[in-house]
Amino acid sequence: MGFLLLGFGIGTVSIAQEFVPSGIVSLIIAALPLWIAIFRTISGERLAKISWLGLAIGFAGVALLLKPGSITPVNEIANSKLFLFMLLVLLGNVGWALGTFLAPRFPLPKNTLVFTAYEMLAGGISLSLAGFIKGESISDFLDATLTSWLWFAYLIIFGSIAAYTAYLWLVANAPVSLTATYAYVNPIIAVALGAIFLDELITSAYAIGGLIILVGVILVVSVERIKKEPAL
Repeated sequence: MGFLLLGFGIGTVSIAQEFVPSGIVSLIIAALPLWIAIFRTISGERLAKISWLGLAIGFAGVALLLKPGSITPVNEIANSKLFLFMLLVLLGNVGWALGTFLAPRFPLPKNTLVFTAYEMLAGGISLSLAGFIKGESISDFLDATLTSWLWFAYLIIFGSIAAYTAYLWLVANAPVSLTATYAYVNPIIAVALGAIFLDELITSAYAIGGLIILVGVILVVSVERIKKEPAL
């Protein structure tokens, strides 16, 4: 799971984001609940029609967040190579979905912090090996600027210790379809932060898409809540 979620899932995104706009990455990652639904169907589980409807609505809402035909790479790159990097994000997303789907089926450590440490160790080892193969060196890491070190500390505290620990707790204790709905919310947060800190314009497509996403999330969450309620 450390390899699938962190090594493969996050690693592919880290490589692709040098060229693929973050909005496009968010759109691709938003397909996570769809992949998980496919894995659940393959395993023989029957999904409620409302769950499928919620997933479809949520994905349609994320699609509206982006302007059709306006995909421009962050750095200069041919369109064919841009497609390959987008495909890389998609493959990483499938790996993350597979890890999320399989998690409840393994005897995971009951202590979430221990579980997190194991996964991050495995993910760190796999990414370090990938970095060395790519030609990176320790000196590149040590020569980072003070600003980079501050953001590195931020990622450790809030991204790794706080957020990822909470995510793994949900993976082990909440329905997988409920856990996966975070992929709908991330694009909304990304758009909001872009508007606040980068003065990015929130168009009508962004607003309507965000509303549709919330409707999809509410549908999926409501179905899972009904399933968990004890019979009277």
